[in-house]
Amino acid sequence: QHRRQRHSIGSIVVTYHAINASRYRLYALLAIPRSILPTFLKITERQVRYAIASDQVTPRRRSGYPHTLTDAQVDELEAYIRSSRRWYARRVALAKPPLTQDVKDLCLEWAEQHVNWEPWQWWRILWSDETWVTGGRHRRRWVTRKTGEDFDPTCVIDKVPKKRGWMFWACFSGATKGPSLFWEKEWKSINKERYFERIVPLIHGWLRLFPDLQFMQDSAPGHRAGCTLNELQERDIVPIYWPPFSPDLNPIELIWNRLKHYIEIHYPDLPGGRQRTYDQLRGIVQEA
Repeated sequence: QHRRQRHSIGSIVVTYHAINASRYRLYALLAIPRSILPTFLKITERQVRYAIASDQVTPRRRSGYPHTLTDAQVDELEAYIRSSRRWYARRVALAKPPLTQDVKDLCLEWAEQHVNWEPWQWWRILWSDETWVTGGRHRRRWVTRKTGEDFDPTCVIDKVPKKRGWMFWACFSGATKGPSLFWEKEWKSINKERYFERIVPLIHGWLRLFPDLQFMQDSAPGHRAGCTLNELQERDIVPIYWPPFSPDLNPIELIWNRLKHYIEIHYPDLPGGRQRTYDQLRGIVQEA
């Protein structure tokens, strides 16, 4: 047996009992790099390094696939997965509108222009948006279960075919809440005529109280319509430029999430698929 020694690859001669030793000597004497030896010998490079550095120079081939886990090992692995909070986890994929490269460039340009803004500059923006509010759960619910527990009561949630909801518009600047509006059912959808008829007057009145604010609205069809822009211009309101398909840049989205989280925690779905009335939902949103 060869003791542990350090030599150049051109002079390494190691005796293998489990493989053809003469071929190994030949490759070593021919100065074949150690990284190439595993290709000829059909073993791993790690085994070659181990054989060179170890007193035990006979490499052992890999045993193949591991043995079947025992029930105790399965239980241990399951407990580790349940308790581990590190690294990877199953998460819900985010749903985003398809973006062209031009739109991505516009969003990136806007972000680069504002990345060095001071806090007081952000506080001068009047952020606005609409959201659809329903009672109860608004996020996907995940459960951890075993095979065969599909219909276990602790792994099933009630499904409401069509949840009752309400459109809600609001705005804020800095730490100050601005005016808000429940979109009444008889007004139907928010189109350009109803937008500048119902919402633009609220914006105008608020900006008269706080003339240093700059108004922000997204690129929804009712917002960018010519009649809406003309109405804003007649009231001396000039919205800031906003790139299309970029709701993630609007901090009011965080407000909507907190509002819906509050409703989900304090007013969960009613049992049996029952739903709250519009008056109850209005009160819940006002509280949130």
